[in-house]
Amino acid sequence: MSGFEPTAVDLRDYVDFRETGPAGRRVFATDVVAVDLVGLEPHQLIDARAFATADAIYTVLGGRAWVVTDDSEVTLEPLQSVMIPAGVAHGVRNDAPDPLILQIVVSPPDEAPPPPPGPVAPPADRAPRAPKHRLVDRLRRTLGG
Repeated sequence: MSGFEPTAVDLRDYVDFRETGPAGRRVFATDVVAVDLVGLEPHQLIDARAFATADAIYTVLGGRAWVVTDDSEVTLEPLQSVMIPAGVAHGVRNDAPDPLILQIVVSPPDEAPPPPPGPVAPPADRAPRAPKHRLVDRLRRTLGG
């Protein structure tokens, strides 16, 4: 690929949370792979799903995740990953008291749910955060920001 120049992105800019459910942002996408960051507040979950032709890799960047299939369950601590092969139904939940930051890599990306692309744009008139979101600030400090 002639003329390609790599550009670093700060993943902290893609971290997003919603009180109503998981919040995802698309970091990268090509014809071969999609990389998303998903934030889950405590007690939120990603409903069970199976990608017919795509493998998925879940990596915990902050918090703790429970990845569940029909046959098993695995707990992921920060910087641990699990690969779910195509065709295996699975879901993810956050049973911890802290927020979860999850990186999801899907290849090929055709079956990846399409979260909004790009970093989170803070509103110009953002009000001070409620105390609940201090957990997000704590995770940002833990991740180096």
